[in-house]
Amino acid sequence: MSNGPRTDVAAGEELPTIETSHAIATSILYAGASGDFNPLHYDAEVAAGISPTGGVIAHGMYSMGLASRLLTSWAGGPEHVESIEVRFTKPWPTGSSSTFGGTVKEVADGKAVVALWGQNENGTRILSGTGIVRLG
Repeated sequence: MSNGPRTDVAAGEELPTIETSHAIATSILYAGASGDFNPLHYDAEVAAGISPTGGVIAHGMYSMGLASRLLTSWAGGPEHVESIEVRFTKPWPTGSSSTFGGTVKEVADGKAVVALWGQNENGTRILSGTGIVRLG
């Protein structure tokens, strides 16, 4: 349900953050929903041999989904989001928490450009990106 388009936006505005933990159960549910059954995301034995962290890591698209949820909620609904692009910068290990947020970088021509980010509990960026929101 839309809250209506944003109209009162200024550069420098911080979006409300989302903080969540990553658990194997989340990866299993995401694998079922997405069809991505890469064992790196749910099998500790396989992940121990191939993961850059030595263990299970979250699906990148799960991280992107959280950034997208953050942006669409702030924008007033998905119909107000023109685009979203992200880059996965570091893996998100199981058992750790991450926070997702954003900052309005520019407001012009009826649109807001939002810098999106995700970082783990140690402050390491796991995701960076840009979202474009249509205003008013």
